[in-house]
Amino acid sequence: MVGAGWSGLAAAVALAEAGLQVTLFESAPQAGGRARTIGLETPLGRIALDNGQHLIVGAYRRTLALVERLGAAPRLHRHPMHLASSSGLSLRAAPLPAPLHLGWALLRARGLAWRERTALLRLMSGLRGAGWATLEAETVDAMLARYRQPARLVERLWAPLCVGALNTLPTQACARTFAAVLRDTLGAEADACDFIAPDAPLGALLPEPALDRLRRLGAAVRLRTTVRELRTSPSGWRVGDDGEAHAALLLALPPWSAARLIEPLGLDVAALRAFEPEPIATAWAIWPADDAPRMPHWLMLDEDPVRRHFGQWSFDRGVIGAARVAGVVVSAASRIADEAPEAVAEGIADQLQRAFGGPRAAAVRVVTERRATFRCTPRRPRLTCDHYAGRAPGLWLAGDWLWPDYPATLEAAVRSGEQAAHAIVAHLGGRDGPQPAIGPRAQGQAASSA
Repeated sequence: MVGAGWSGLAAAVALAEAGLQVTLFESAPQAGGRARTIGLETPLGRIALDNGQHLIVGAYRRTLALVERLGAAPRLHRHPMHLASSSGLSLRAAPLPAPLHLGWALLRARGLAWRERTALLRLMSGLRGAGWATLEAETVDAMLARYRQPARLVERLWAPLCVGALNTLPTQACARTFAAVLRDTLGAEADACDFIAPDAPLGALLPEPALDRLRRLGAAVRLRTTVRELRTSPSGWRVGDDGEAHAALLLALPPWSAARLIEPLGLDVAALRAFEPEPIATAWAIWPADDAPRMPHWLMLDEDPVRRHFGQWSFDRGVIGAARVAGVVVSAASRIADEAPEAVAEGIADQLQRAFGGPRAAAVRVVTERRATFRCTPRRPRLTCDHYAGRAPGLWLAGDWLWPDYPATLEAAVRSGEQAAHAIVAHLGGRDGPQPAIGPRAQGQAASSA
């Protein structure tokens, strides 16, 4: 296997648990891909944080199941949905079965006029009645206009949800994908829209426990190993300078990275290159632990580009060492590509002080993941894990970009990885010769990943 992000790790664990011999290649010094732990230097010392603030919700069923299977579930804490903004919007789910939990939330909402509550109901009931389907190639902006959503409701609720979930502006974002997000959160069981907060960096949730599980199952994990070439042979796939032949090769990589490896094989990579990357910036705000403002667990922030108030969401990460830490998410960050990081940090510090009062952050460190996600537009390609099966038997794909209903999320990555693993097990089980075991470990080199 090539790639130890969340998709690759989900696939590798599933393959190893199915009894296949797994070799995992990863160019970085640590696993986790675009959702990993980093060390951040601050005036209050070095802090272990995430490369970007990620939101986990109750609808992430496969992700939560995998985290639980790996023994890290105690690090997750579930909170009933509460959508609140710095301008006074408050929408809190009640402890009732669906859809009563949202009906009560809407009835008791603060900061929404009755006209806006009616419009919200019109959108949700209209999408449910349409089977959560939207018009062909429709954008979120066009869908909101079609359901007559007031401008103030769009600005305060729908736009922040769209940008936060899809990392794409409503004028460009895919309505079909946004409808799927609404279907599986606000439109699903009551616990599907719960917010789930970890008490540790992302690395402790899945990457580190997954590597531990893989090593205990006998998998070969090769970090700091960049794969530059793929080769085929009569005995199977060969990866870089690795001398082993592998019966199956899974590329759990972003589409642009997979294209670089696949194109020299003479395969058409136009569909992979059609995906456009979109950055996300996370501004980590630091206060002395005993001199920080009161903050909610999370809050939708009001953007004001003129003042460089670029943050859309704030998440309180609590006390880490000697510091109180908040993560401010700036999605669709291509909009601020020309801004100096110092100017962005200064603007975020001002935005937080206006939202929470109290002392100004002692420091703000901006971390930008330049290829955080693909741009979630209506006409992006929709591929499957066996896209190259007919022309390159044994070559498989995995990644958050391969789950067609969803944007680039941790859940899409885990679902894609597990789906690819199950397909590989079924494929190898149909080959002549020894059959891979489900449960006890099979012998031989059955799958390779980088």
